[in-house]
Amino acid sequence: MDFMEISKKRVTVRKFSQKPVEDEKIEKILEAGRWSPTAVNLQPQRIMVLNTPESLDKVRQFCSFGYDQKYVDLAKECDDKEKGKVNFYYGAPLVLFVAYDKDECWTHPQSGKSSGATDATIVATHMMLEAASLDLGSVWISYFDEEKARELLELPESWQSVCMLYIGYPADDFEPNAKMSGHRKPLTETCFWNEAPKN
Repeated sequence: MDFMEISKKRVTVRKFSQKPVEDEKIEKILEAGRWSPTAVNLQPQRIMVLNTPESLDKVRQFCSFGYDQKYVDLAKECDDKEKGKVNFYYGAPLVLFVAYDKDECWTHPQSGKSSGATDATIVATHMMLEAASLDLGSVWISYFDEEKARELLELPESWQSVCMLYIGYPADDFEPNAKMSGHRKPLTETCFWNEAPKN
């Protein structure tokens, strides 16, 4: 499978089978992240592998928010109306919690900006694409209570959370959201050759 095939194969999955992800596949995904480029090769990414019932219950806790219909419209799997909540956990048997160590990043000498968020994002992207190459589904989650996650996962003070990847085999009745997965803007709207567009 070439890179473009993998890129197009990767779709957002919000409904997972309960089949566990095999250890050898988890290792391949983590290796893909390990070989991702980071600024000055400092590798500040920190990945927590969450795949026990106890760990996944913590994910449920810091991904629950007050009920909001717009999120239910986006993904009915969020609907927990009986409890007056939306819950951004879709039954994935594997969650990769992606963070970076603020003390291990390159800092831009002019702007003072840390490379950490960019580095961790590149790592997460590589892991997501590797998951797709292994016939696993995934969804990128950035909407969660960071402080509650820090408390429940007992994260070191120097770690800054970036996102989570929910990974697993898609449920048998999973269907990609055609509106979200199948459409991309033409390059003419997003790429510009040698000069920026005039307003």
